[in-house]
Amino acid sequence: MVGIPFGVSYFPIGWATDDDSSGDNTKSFPVEGKEALGIRMFLFSTMIGQIVFTYASGFASPIGLQMIENVPFCHELATIVIRHQGYGVEALSTLMFLFGLASLAVGFVFGALGYFRLGRIVYYFPTHVLVGCIGGIGVYVAKTAVEVALNAPFGDNTIRRNFHLLRVVLYFEVSLRILQKLTWDHVAKKPRYALLSPIFFCCITPVFYAALFLLQVPIQDARDRGYFFPALNGDCRDCSIVNEHLCDMWRVLDVTTFSWPALWESLPTLLALILFSLIHVPINIPAFAISTNTEVDMNKELLAHGYANLFAGLSGGLQNYMAYTQSVLYHKSGGFGRMSGYGVAALTAVLFVVGPTMASYTPRCMAGALLLHVGLDLFLEGVYDSYGKFDMLEYAGIWFITVVMTVKGMEAAMIAGFLAAISTYVMQNMAYVNPIRGSMTAATLRSSRLNRDNKSRSILQDPTTGRQRILVIQLQGHLFFGNVAQLSETVQQLLTMKIEDEQNRVLILILDFSLVLSIDSSAAQSIVKLKNAIQAKFDVHLAIFVSGSEDGFQCEYNLTEELAEVGKRGHQVEGIVDETTGLIRSSLNERHNFKGSHVCSSLDKALIYAEDALVHSVDPSLLFNNIHMSHPPIRQDSSLDEEKDVALRYLQNLCPSGDPRTVQILFSKFKRETYVKDQYLWKQDSPGDCAKLLVWGELIAYIENEANTFEIVETGNTVGELCLVDDVPRMSSVCCLSETAVLYSLSRDDFTFLVEMHPHAARLVDILCIRYLSSRVQLASNRIFETRCLPV
Repeated sequence: MVGIPFGVSYFPIGWATDDDSSGDNTKSFPVEGKEALGIRMFLFSTMIGQIVFTYASGFASPIGLQMIENVPFCHELATIVIRHQGYGVEALSTLMFLFGLASLAVGFVFGALGYFRLGRIVYYFPTHVLVGCIGGIGVYVAKTAVEVALNAPFGDNTIRRNFHLLRVVLYFEVSLRILQKLTWDHVAKKPRYALLSPIFFCCITPVFYAALFLLQVPIQDARDRGYFFPALNGDCRDCSIVNEHLCDMWRVLDVTTFSWPALWESLPTLLALILFSLIHVPINIPAFAISTNTEVDMNKELLAHGYANLFAGLSGGLQNYMAYTQSVLYHKSGGFGRMSGYGVAALTAVLFVVGPTMASYTPRCMAGALLLHVGLDLFLEGVYDSYGKFDMLEYAGIWFITVVMTVKGMEAAMIAGFLAAISTYVMQNMAYVNPIRGSMTAATLRSSRLNRDNKSRSILQDPTTGRQRILVIQLQGHLFFGNVAQLSETVQQLLTMKIEDEQNRVLILILDFSLVLSIDSSAAQSIVKLKNAIQAKFDVHLAIFVSGSEDGFQCEYNLTEELAEVGKRGHQVEGIVDETTGLIRSSLNERHNFKGSHVCSSLDKALIYAEDALVHSVDPSLLFNNIHMSHPPIRQDSSLDEEKDVALRYLQNLCPSGDPRTVQILFSKFKRETYVKDQYLWKQDSPGDCAKLLVWGELIAYIENEANTFEIVETGNTVGELCLVDDVPRMSSVCCLSETAVLYSLSRDDFTFLVEMHPHAARLVDILCIRYLSSRVQLASNRIFETRCLPV
């Protein structure tokens, strides 16, 4: 039933057979039986698809079908060929070659996507562009329905002259719409009878014959007035079914008559046809898998579609696909297994031979009503059902594509779809995705630099000199030419509000790019200009840019170097090579004055650098002489007494509330140990029988069996204190990272002695655990602020 209306639609209605020409705008078709040729093309492609899908698909009940949605592309290709070669057999030869070439191209793309397991790529088509194409296809099919019903090209004159033919189609269409309205299930919001439409269209032919009988209209009179399709072979109605016209779709091919200029002009249409053909698989296959409760491999189904279209193309056939509706009906009817599928293919082969003869006994109103109904459904699906499901910009794009396809054709519609996708992306990023996620002062943020001395802590906690003077602005999404102006304006507005309040004026600005997905060159250059404006207009002493990556900013423009300007005006790159050691070296050389701009790889490193800058602004000596720096104030040739003095000061920094004498008692139980590179202090799950204080060198702690979960332990920090107090196994492995490391260790026996004899000193270890746990909770809070997720 579907083959007749779509089979008679592959060629423009104005390209008519001699006995079917009814107007000045029609031209003679070069072979007899245009409709028969189209029906056989439909059935041949369907048969090839059925055979391949039965063999290669993962479904047990697939039904192949010619890709009927591509009818407008067939018309477009025919129009191009006619423009170059006219209406003769040479034009038909070129057109049939283009049909086969299109199938080969579609098959190659499907096969390549399946072979390289790129099935997910078909999901990247913007939905509103596809919906717009569906609406435009609907208009084109509805227009074709009118032409099929009128047996003449679409136009005012032909509609008026042959309106008696169109009137019958409209009667059937209106009747079906009324029946659908009356049987609509308003509760379930779906048709109550799914088979209503197929049964209705099957009834059109007998109802039409019954009407002719009741009105006493001879069938020949109805045929003469255009109510029927022409006979299979012109006036030879008694000719054998099996004749030379059976192979017309191959017989007309003649490579010597191909128009290569027409092929060249057809390339954009072929590209549009390929892209449009790709949208069916991601729609039909998942839907059919759900309907049949079947687990399928998308890449395997793409390969099956590739083979089906390659075989069809090599045979000069049209494109095909696995049809969802027909496959579901076949499945519910008990169709199952390869033998059943091959039986459907065999029946299609029989229809290929005898089926076109039936077309001459089929009224035009059946084909016209079916095409009109499908066209209106596609149009309503595109522009009516989508209303309210897309924002107004996307919905306007749907109408734009539909109108362009209706007026200018398929190639223009593909260009319109591309423009709609790009403009929607740009406008939505500008209108809906604010490049600034949020901003806050660093008053509640803490870095991982825990072991600062009391004077430094006081500076950082003071409202006038401390973290309150740090403003953190977090960015997000894609930064590009469309929203970077909004970014610049918002940052400057935030700084303007702060500059009016001298007590809360921003001294240090941190711009966190951790959540930024991409930066184009226009945005990168605007960010450099923003940096200059921040320093010139708002007297911000230091601007820190967080790249979110150890490799710096991931963009073509060298943004990392432009923001840091290494070696120029005191601007530095921090965290990209070696932050802490680089910091102390530049400080000791008196080249670092914490002015200008700076680049860090993470928010924590930016907070460390900002805190150092605040301490430096009040008392530089605290920073240069502070023993919390990773470069220790002792040398490898220092005496043991000097080493112990530094170790004691480290412990005092970690226990700021402890009495010096109590800290001294605690330290007296620590024993000196040395380690070399790659030597383990302990392994994960080993007994937690000691805590260690790192005085010289560097350690690495990591969780085994978890990729990239590690922490660098710098001098002045302790490890293992929680396991010692709580008497639990080690939760991580700790290894020496530097060439040598000097540690002071507190054993469980000595800790037990302190608990019994000097509980105040032992209490300092408990306080140390609480401080480290508090610091880790704060770091987790920073991580949530930074990335909107828990640390992993």
